[in-house]
Amino acid sequence: MKKIFNKITVLGLIAALTIGALAACGSAKKEDKNESAKSTEQTKTVAVSENASGSKADGELPVIRFNSSFATGMTGAVNNFAIEKGLYKELGIEFDNVQNADGSQGKLSLITRGEIDITDGDPSAFIAGINNGVPAKLVGNMWRYSGCYWLIANNDIKSFEDLRGKKIGTSGASGGMRLSVLKMLEANGIKEDEVELIANGSYQKAYATLTSGEVDATIIHNPYAELAKVEGVGNVLGRAWDFIPDYYTGTLMASDDVIKNRPEDLQRFITAYYKVHEQVKNEYFDEFIEWGSEYLNTDKDVLREAVLSEIDVWLDYPVIPEDRLEKTFEYLKQYGWIEENVTPEGTYTNEFALKAAEELGLKDPESK
Repeated sequence: MKKIFNKITVLGLIAALTIGALAACGSAKKEDKNESAKSTEQTKTVAVSENASGSKADGELPVIRFNSSFATGMTGAVNNFAIEKGLYKELGIEFDNVQNADGSQGKLSLITRGEIDITDGDPSAFIAGINNGVPAKLVGNMWRYSGCYWLIANNDIKSFEDLRGKKIGTSGASGGMRLSVLKMLEANGIKEDEVELIANGSYQKAYATLTSGEVDATIIHNPYAELAKVEGVGNVLGRAWDFIPDYYTGTLMASDDVIKNRPEDLQRFITAYYKVHEQVKNEYFDEFIEWGSEYLNTDKDVLREAVLSEIDVWLDYPVIPEDRLEKTFEYLKQYGWIEENVTPEGTYTNEFALKAAEELGLKDPESK
């Protein structure tokens, strides 16, 4: 039986959903563009190429305000490398990212206030926000959209069976990483009340809770899963996406304003996003590893193994998978994290993603 949907504030709902969602607090390298006074502290821009449709006058470029808050870990590494390498600039795109320390909640606030046009992050949080009035839609996938999370444990724990009675870090009190832990336990016959689940943060913070013994196991991003093995701290029990391969974790979201009033600019950005990621994967991989070693303060051999261990989900495919959206919402409702009548319907469009896929010759890697 469906519950009656209680209207609550967007930020209230999103705060409950996004604890432990994709970490996002990095920043891109700023460049002096000598632009006009139209750019202010709150109006950060991405300049699109001169021949883009909608140019206002000779030498004046159409702009898209962008907030990615590229994560400091693997989630944001590819984009940050591409920016520093100048791959986006070669396509006429320059970044001046808005700083955002509030994760998905902050991104939704920026969209709602009209301060940005495009962002990336957690689709479950974004869809809940759109259902509550955020003027935006999902417009494509992130470069990887399966949950790239690893469950690692100390050396005393050799299997899932050994987790009974132990403390397990879940990143947050809700969100994709905690859901992944619950699903991995469920698949191995372990009930939630047979373990102690602890919100222990992400990246370095989560890794520190394992090395200090605060938790016996934790869900975590790479390169920390690989690092645990190399440093002798622990071992890998499993990859989350092997247990819930149909869970959707990464999306691009655009404001209704840019979708309606500047579709050419939006199309150019979306197409460039996937082109750049394909370039990094296929043309600059070794250079990316060298750069990433310094960026992530990780030995390059460790980083290479970490990237290769999840290369199977570096998909670079734009079109939002409707079946994944539906399954993700089944999971979220199962744990009571969203209301029964919240659905993905009307919260996304594949118009731009389909054009990008066609132009770049990208094929659905999951098609039968």
